[in-house]
Amino acid sequence: MATLKQLRTFIAVAETLKMSEAAKRLYLSQPTVSQIIAELEKEYETTFFKRYPKHLELTPMGKLFWDRALNVLNSYETLNQSMKSTTVIRPLRVGATLTIGDTMISDIIQKLQENHPDISCSVLIENTKILENRLIHNEIDLALVEGVILNDKIHTEPIMEDELQLVCSKDHPFSGRDTIKASDLCNCEFILREVGSGTRSIFENLMQTHHIPYTVKWESYSASAILDSVARNLGIGVISTRYVKNNSRADVLKTRPIKDMPMNRYFYLCYNECHSFNSQMADFKDAAKSME
Repeated sequence: MATLKQLRTFIAVAETLKMSEAAKRLYLSQPTVSQIIAELEKEYETTFFKRYPKHLELTPMGKLFWDRALNVLNSYETLNQSMKSTTVIRPLRVGATLTIGDTMISDIIQKLQENHPDISCSVLIENTKILENRLIHNEIDLALVEGVILNDKIHTEPIMEDELQLVCSKDHPFSGRDTIKASDLCNCEFILREVGSGTRSIFENLMQTHHIPYTVKWESYSASAILDSVARNLGIGVISTRYVKNNSRADVLKTRPIKDMPMNRYFYLCYNECHSFNSQMADFKDAAKSME
């Protein structure tokens, strides 16, 4: 029977597809990692990896074992979390994307703890792609994200609406118009969120659908940096209207809808299908929905 150490080692190898990289991640020697994988393959009388000179490739049995190993480790981490908590405190690990983290997560957590003081909540703010990975590895219990997660291991449900709009300086030619057409954006210079963010993905998918060429002049994790550079007329941006309403430079920024390219979206509540939907997760969901 596989041990937890063997499962963690296998997962590291499956994710990196290199014994040396897995060894570095686990602070083990490469021969130790190789031996653990060999022991697992002997135990289950199968081959998990095809060996090539510079990399590995998962076999069908390897992919199956990876999926099962993640389930086991997720269950183990859930058991650890539940046993570490007292009967009084209900722990909750929340992930939030940057838009949500900057504009509303504090309000949600404040309301949650006002209504349920027995919940001890920790928050991690990252982009959608990183939070998806943390959900898979059971590093957080749930996440509220602005992007779309397609991984079939993760349950997602829309929980509130949001709107993206074009934002420009009051000195930009677009500021004098009531609306902008998609074709007006051709070859414009944009200041955008980083690759991996939900906002960036939605914008790029729409521009590709409409076959509109554009230039990414700047990109940033920081919405404040984006709005500051847009306010100085260094480019135009696409961002949640929630940001502009709360920004101190709202007087020099203009938001404009794109007439034939609406950018309405949802924020999604997400959690690993292997993670039981416990009472504190349900209470968080109710608090989030009350913010609509």
